[in-house]
Amino acid sequence: MSEAARYLDMSERWMYRESRKYGIPRYYFGGRLRFKLDDLDRWVKQQRVA
Repeated sequence: MSEAARYLDMSERWMYRESRKYGIPRYYFGGRLRFKLDDLDRWVKQQRVA
C-alpha cells in the first residue's frame, strides 16, 4: 500500500480510508491491502473534473 500512496502522493491512512469511501479498486493478498497501478490510473482518470 505504501507504493500506491506514494504514487498518488497521499498518505497510507488516506489510501485505506478513501479506498473504502470512494471505491478505489483494492485487493487483499496475504492479509495485506494491495492496489494495482492500472486500476489506480483508471480511477484517477474517472475523477477528473471537466
